[in-house]
Amino acid sequence: MIITLVTDFGSPYVGIVKGVIKTIVPNVDIIEISSDIPPFDIKSGAFVLYSSYKFFPKETIHVAVVDPGVGSERKAIAIKTKNYYFIGPDNGILIPAAKDDGIIEIREIKVSLPYVSSTFHGRDIFAPAAAFLAKERNFEKIGNKINNFNDLEFFKIIHKDNIECEIVFIDRFGNLVLSIEEKDIDLSNCKLLLEKDNKLYELKYVKTYAYANKGELIILKGSSNFYEISIREGSAKDFLKVSVGDKIKLKVM
Repeated sequence: MIITLVTDFGSPYVGIVKGVIKTIVPNVDIIEISSDIPPFDIKSGAFVLYSSYKFFPKETIHVAVVDPGVGSERKAIAIKTKNYYFIGPDNGILIPAAKDDGIIEIREIKVSLPYVSSTFHGRDIFAPAAAFLAKERNFEKIGNKINNFNDLEFFKIIHKDNIECEIVFIDRFGNLVLSIEEKDIDLSNCKLLLEKDNKLYELKYVKTYAYANKGELIILKGSSNFYEISIREGSAKDFLKVSVGDKIKLKVM
């Protein structure tokens, strides 16, 4: 059994979460997909989970915790999908991935350590729940079934000659991952203009970075099939001065 982690915890907190899991179920494999999601950035966490979950064996338990609402009335939930399990806060972080695989059932988590702090549910609730599921293989006992949950959808409006979308993730190179995928629209043969702050920037579509000139502003299909705005050997984030959640307007010529 594999348990994966997507969090904004950093050190030492992600190590503590691993310790709790291993204490309960020593033989489980823990794979840390990312522990450096930008703090409080639920949308980036949702994208990382969405773009990575399917590359793991069936029955993998995916734990995703970016939780600015920790200690509040928000629920802790576990989701069973066609092929996987997802565990985390009910703030939408699990939903794009879970919907993509096909939600079968959602339960409110009742499993926890004897003492639950108000600030570290990753350690006290989500880690024990994942370990319990890996050990007992009994999803029904993790908590009561619920029907309502907080949704999260990536914003996009696509027309023939213009696209409105948002930045859902920015990687360490400053590449801007947009909320539109190849299945939404084929941009490979389009001339594109980016409209920002009353300025227009031409975006050259390329298959990969090698086909762009150094410093050139480009758009391409990334490895997760989402379109990305990039600058070869530069930072599109710094050049355009944008953040995750910012809206992007593209004119399709």
